[in-house]
Amino acid sequence: MLSAQIKEILKQASDIIYLDLFIGGDSDKPALLVAVDGLVNLRSVNDDILKPLSSRGTAFHAAQSEKTDPLEIVSDILAGNTALILDGQSKAVIFDARGFDKRGISEPGSENVIKGPKDSFIEAMRTNTALIRRRLNTPDLRIIDVKAGTEVKTNVAVIYLEGAAENEKVTEVLSRLEAITERIIKSTSSIEESLKDSRWSIFPQVMYTERPDKLCANIAEGKIGILVDGYPIAFIVPAVFNMLFQSGEDYSQNYAHGSYVRLLRYAGAFLSLVIPAFYVGITTFHHEMLPTNLMLAIIKSKQSVSFSTFLEVFSLLIAFEILIETGIRLPKSIGQAVSIIGGLVVGEAAVSAKLISPAIVVVVAVTGICGFVACNGDLANSFRITRVLMLICAGFAGLYGLSLGLIFMLYYLCRTTSLGEPYMVAYKNGDSAVKDGLLRLPHNKE
Repeated sequence: MLSAQIKEILKQASDIIYLDLFIGGDSDKPALLVAVDGLVNLRSVNDDILKPLSSRGTAFHAAQSEKTDPLEIVSDILAGNTALILDGQSKAVIFDARGFDKRGISEPGSENVIKGPKDSFIEAMRTNTALIRRRLNTPDLRIIDVKAGTEVKTNVAVIYLEGAAENEKVTEVLSRLEAITERIIKSTSSIEESLKDSRWSIFPQVMYTERPDKLCANIAEGKIGILVDGYPIAFIVPAVFNMLFQSGEDYSQNYAHGSYVRLLRYAGAFLSLVIPAFYVGITTFHHEMLPTNLMLAIIKSKQSVSFSTFLEVFSLLIAFEILIETGIRLPKSIGQAVSIIGGLVVGEAAVSAKLISPAIVVVVAVTGICGFVACNGDLANSFRITRVLMLICAGFAGLYGLSLGLIFMLYYLCRTTSLGEPYMVAYKNGDSAVKDGLLRLPHNKE
């Protein structure tokens, strides 16, 4: 019997509700209702399912379906649905009466804007799809549900605009998600890595956002959005390099301010990448390129320091990375205090103890500040790794090593693709690179 199969699969679990009942009060028509306590709306189950079944012998629910596969039925039950199994029949009626507790919609935590919407995604996927449907009120919007994971099925929604997104890319995204071989989706990295063309690349090929308006803007441009049940963020593919420097604030502000700030982001990211390596290269190998007074000042500040310039910069960069991780992992009140104490007190003590020179502190501080201008956190993390590699290149061969490192990085980025699209593409949908690439020109500019 189907009811016995369901009980055998679910085993003993204290949160599983098994309710024996009779259809229409007739003892010749027994049935079994199965649900998970805490995932269903008990009032909806009582009013919309149990009472009609007891009085009229039938239940009318806005969202119901019939299934025969025991594994599919169990999967629906564990997802929060209610299953009604009729005695002697090999099918179950599935009612969508989910009603678990969820966090309310709040402001974004890391993508705040001054002029723009203040809502963000939450952990409930259907709430997130509703936020998207409100903004993209068109019948061309497509939302396709996919089950990811081989043992524990995780609901994933693929969202795109019919006629704007390429059908080949949509098919590729669906096939990659369905091909995930992990037993359980432990984190969002399982989804991200399945969507990347090169899983070994340190540069992000999938863009994430917690803002519904940003996701909708990209979907309208032909991109594909991915929502994962249980996570308050959305993924966007294909993600190219210039997308990672764009912010929703660029389009809310005056075009001149938006272009100016975007150029600052590009400049800040480049400076955070090369400043430590440039300083090491020019002070170690190319003294003749510095003004005499500046060179004398650097030499004077290093007279009492026993370590080489490369070792000073490298050790302070690593210390800076440790402070960042400490500030993130600790509770907010403690993390902020540790970051301030580590940056000010320990840095000043190290300079006073002649372990590092004051110029090195300035170089690393400017590098850290410039590194935070990137809109995308994954891109900022990639630059944190790459700047260390550039520093090592400059430590071995000065500015020649730095130049070779930059050339190799540019060559690598030009060879990288995101869902088959060139990573360094400078245009989209026929728009020029100037209109919405390095700059943000007026919206009505033709």
